[in-house]
Amino acid sequence: MSEFRGRRLGLVGGTSWVSSAHYYRVLNQAVAERLGGSHSAPLTLWSVEFGEFARLQHEGDWAAVARILADAARRLVDAGCEGIALAANTTHLVADDVRAAIGDVPLLDLVDLTADAVADRRRVGLLGTRFTMGAAMFPERLATRGVEVVVPPDEAQQRVHDVIYDELTRDVVSEQARSDYLAVIDKLAADGAEAVLLACTEQGLLLHDGDAAVPLVDTTEVHCRALVDFMLGDKA
Repeated sequence: MSEFRGRRLGLVGGTSWVSSAHYYRVLNQAVAERLGGSHSAPLTLWSVEFGEFARLQHEGDWAAVARILADAARRLVDAGCEGIALAANTTHLVADDVRAAIGDVPLLDLVDLTADAVADRRRVGLLGTRFTMGAAMFPERLATRGVEVVVPPDEAQQRVHDVIYDELTRDVVSEQARSDYLAVIDKLAADGAEAVLLACTEQGLLLHDGDAAVPLVDTTEVHCRALVDFMLGDKA
């Protein structure tokens, strides 16, 4: 039997470490399930320092955020990675900068993959950081598939955002947060959302599909399926 090596994936993480740990576990479990035995994912993780990173995000210094992520991606390519992924939804706000930094090496884009995954819906709700909920990236990309995106009202957006940064990125999962999220999801469903995107990696630690009255689409799960396909190639 020939030795399996796969294609090496470069994962830009640390945004937060909880997100990266979740990605690492899901990717390795999926590879083991697909190949059997003791196989694991051929990946290299570059973790940024989240305290500084979160400060730059909240100060609106997206140029600095882009520089950090582009530098990390270049270093992963230099280390032999054949594809790059950003282990967070919000970091895709500067995906074009990362893409430009890595040349011909593919960036496996979470937003495009999610848009494809929900192309059979007409309207979906969006939960993520305020940066993600307030940005055009999901609405514009999903609109090309004929899907409308709705977001919660301002006060609910703030609660969703605060749970992410004050709790989930610190590995805190509370029943109060779960209850508050489900209430927000119920209102999105009342506004016609046929499904709701959990568009922040850490939200998948709080809720799962089946917990709400409408389907919950975890963008991390969508992303990881594609990342496993990339790593395994024709061995999948």
